[in-house]
Amino acid sequence: MAYINIVMSLKDFFRYVEDILEKYNGVFLVAEKNQNDTIDIRNISIGCSEIEIDECRAKNLRFFILSEPVTEISRDYIYDDEIASLVIVGEGGRVTENTIERIYLRVLSKKPHKNTVRILNAIRNKLKKDVEIGIGVQGGSMLHDQYFYQKQLVSKKVFKIDFYNDKAGTLMVKE
Repeated sequence: MAYINIVMSLKDFFRYVEDILEKYNGVFLVAEKNQNDTIDIRNISIGCSEIEIDECRAKNLRFFILSEPVTEISRDYIYDDEIASLVIVGEGGRVTENTIERIYLRVLSKKPHKNTVRILNAIRNKLKKDVEIGIGVQGGSMLHDQYFYQKQLVSKKVFKIDFYNDKAGTLMVKE
């Protein structure tokens, strides 16, 4: 599978995958709107004690994991064929007082670089082995066996698929 779904805040997710990114020389980037209302891509440094990621970012702001460092990066360049094989695109991870949005990770290229696959597999394996992470949620009438979630959030927050789409519904932990 070239994708992962997990209910976790983006800040927690960054901390969760930080060791994997360090091991495989990966880069974590976040899209954010600047004062001119245009979108910038910002590198989040591995090992930094303070992470500045807005918990309730605007709609359509994604984050990216690159399997190799790239010197110049822009929003459009990430989707360029030249580096698409290095990119894992992430959506979600927003948090409010009562609600948390699931994170959706997917490999951008149909033919990803081998290090990109390694990073995604390492994330999936870490999630599967972690006793603090549960697997399986109910969304509407469907059972999603491959959705991961932080057990500590159960009964504390409403799990949503998409903050900005009310029709997307909520997720319930599989009993």
